[in-house]
Amino acid sequence: MSISKQEKQQQEQEIIALLNDFHHDIPLFALTVFGSTLRAKQVEFVKAFQDHKRITFKGGVGFGKTHALAILVWWSLFTHDDVQVTIFGPNEGQLQRGIWKELELLYGKMDKTFRDWWTLTATKIARNTNSAGCFATYALASKDNIAAARGIHQINNFVFVDEATGVPDEVFTDALENVLTDPNGKLCLISNPSSTNGFFWETWNGPIEKIWTKVHGRMTDAPHVTADDLEAKALLYGGRDTRLYRIMVEGEFPDNDTDGLIPRWAVEAAVDQEDVVPAASYPVIWGLDPADGGDRSVLVKRHDNKIIGISKFNGTDLMQLAMKVRDEYEATPPKLRPKAICVDANGVGNGAYVNLAYMGLPAKKIMVQNSPTRKPDLYSRLRDQIWWECREWFINGGVCIPKHDDLIKELVTPTYDSENGKIKVEKKDNIRKRLKGNSPDFADALCLTFAISPTRYASQFNLDRYMRPSVDLSQYE
Repeated sequence: MSISKQEKQQQEQEIIALLNDFHHDIPLFALTVFGSTLRAKQVEFVKAFQDHKRITFKGGVGFGKTHALAILVWWSLFTHDDVQVTIFGPNEGQLQRGIWKELELLYGKMDKTFRDWWTLTATKIARNTNSAGCFATYALASKDNIAAARGIHQINNFVFVDEATGVPDEVFTDALENVLTDPNGKLCLISNPSSTNGFFWETWNGPIEKIWTKVHGRMTDAPHVTADDLEAKALLYGGRDTRLYRIMVEGEFPDNDTDGLIPRWAVEAAVDQEDVVPAASYPVIWGLDPADGGDRSVLVKRHDNKIIGISKFNGTDLMQLAMKVRDEYEATPPKLRPKAICVDANGVGNGAYVNLAYMGLPAKKIMVQNSPTRKPDLYSRLRDQIWWECREWFINGGVCIPKHDDLIKELVTPTYDSENGKIKVEKKDNIRKRLKGNSPDFADALCLTFAISPTRYASQFNLDRYMRPSVDLSQYE
């Protein structure tokens, strides 16, 4: 049934009136279009953007800043003509998985009348009646992309920078500040406050901080967060006084840019703890940090909460190393033989892994430079994951290590930081310099035992299947 011209005009007038209400009331817009009731901190954020041209938002996790950012993008497109919204970030994958995914989810919640106004693709949102003058996109913020960032101009020129801590200063000073010369330019920075230097930090602490409107969010700003949730985060991040807890929960800048990874007190408390007894039902895991030629190779044997052996091999080639590990395997009582020998297989280590596997030993190829196998939102690489899980092993207590000077020194030497909220263990080259040229082989070998761990951490591997050797090892029993 067709509607009359008068009815159509009335509908258009009602929509114009509604859009006018939306223009002045972002929480009303969020509730009406998406059914989203913004929380108090989200309301503070969107109002700061509505009323000011320079906005800097620092915050932890878990209270919905990505959702509020997506609301602002859609609000900008709904209530402004001649508007360009650009979302910058240091990592294209994070932009796609984060803010763009949230924009797509909100699009799906619109009434069909509103959805028909827009064309949404994997990289752009455009108003169908003005696709060249009303649209939103995202772009990588890097030193190589400064010229493109500098060329953005529009009457309503709204720029958001997600994970702003990771964006080079030149992008801000040489490009993005230029958007504020447009008639209605806005620059909004959003980030976990993970660094004590750089442009984002200066918007809160430097000479320019007085010209920025500030919004600070904490995890506790979400009403669903409980005391148990905070305690869980404290355990995850190593305590309430740690750098990462301060960043991710309190939404505060750290006191410095590095923390010691494994506290000395936790390592010293574990030395020669006689009352520690491994669970008999838990399998033994070995970690092998191989070297070829003149460098040392290290093998660490862990049974649940206890290191039960450490071996060092000097001056062996990769075949000789594999044979020595095989000899130790055969000399081990059957009940204490490892169910997995985790081998650092980067570079020359791959040869050791191949030789061990060929001999029929339960070797597991570990590529520490690869992506993490657990909690990808927390770790940058597998190396960061296994070092952090080793840290948790010590901090949780009830563990035992021998009084081994090199191992202890190597465990307490590394620092860590967090870039965009992800843990990053200090580079090995830097650790080696502070160890006077020595590589942290003993500590690395221990950390390898956490690469697959049925003892304390959930694993992606089917251990029951994995623990069955590929060859008959009964000759050793």
